[in-house]
Amino acid sequence: MDFGGLTRAAPAAAADPKQLVRSVAQSAGWQCLESGDAWSIVVPIGSLRKQTVSVRFDQKDPDGHALISYSSVCGPSTPENALQLLKFNAQMVMGAFGVQNTASGDVVVVCASQLAATSTALDVSRTITAIAWQADKVEERLGGGDQN
Repeated sequence: MDFGGLTRAAPAAAADPKQLVRSVAQSAGWQCLESGDAWSIVVPIGSLRKQTVSVRFDQKDPDGHALISYSSVCGPSTPENALQLLKFNAQMVMGAFGVQNTASGDVVVVCASQLAATSTALDVSRTITAIAWQADKVEERLGGGDQN
């Protein structure tokens, strides 16, 4: 491509998003349960805690671009914690708090998405690590246990 005398090479074709996530999980030694377009990755948080990050490959942005979507459950959603968690969104390292409807009721999650076509192994690693760590810290504050 030519930009006013500056030449820039076209970006290389993106890796298969599933293979990218699989490679990152294997390299990190994380347990990865693959099931269609919805995977679960268990990330150790220190020596005594762990956090499960759900990774989805079937989501798209409003323009139809494929996404890699990440989420991790922190605990039950309640009117008491909802506003407080929304206020914390501005302080998040990566991602944001959200609410997901589950069979057992609404739960608070930390979630993030990336464009699949431009994601790199470093992006995937950073995102999974940040989502897991932040969700675990909130889970610990909301209930003290290590259930997710």
